[in-house]
Amino acid sequence: MLIVYATAIILIFTLTFHMLLQSPLTGLSFQETLSFAYVSKNLLYYQIIFGLLLYAATIHGMIGLRTVILEWLHPKSYTWVINLITVVIMAMVLALGTLTLVLL
Repeated sequence: MLIVYATAIILIFTLTFHMLLQSPLTGLSFQETLSFAYVSKNLLYYQIIFGLLLYAATIHGMIGLRTVILEWLHPKSYTWVINLITVVIMAMVLALGTLTLVLL
């Protein structure tokens, strides 16, 4: 449960930063903040913050999804299947996200 709280605290700061990059405080219109040049520049300059956001959001979200599924299904013998599927999906999302951050 501690990891859920830790990722939530990380998400508070990284999501606030992410939203500030899209806000009118940047001096750009919303459409301009969605341009490829602006996004790729931000990914390059703030790669560590976006990496923290990626990992915290993925871990926090997958733990939450796993919990909801386990509460909804009440499995007795196949909990390991749900755990395995959750870990595989989490690994795929983290691999794709990390690849995106590294290649840009």
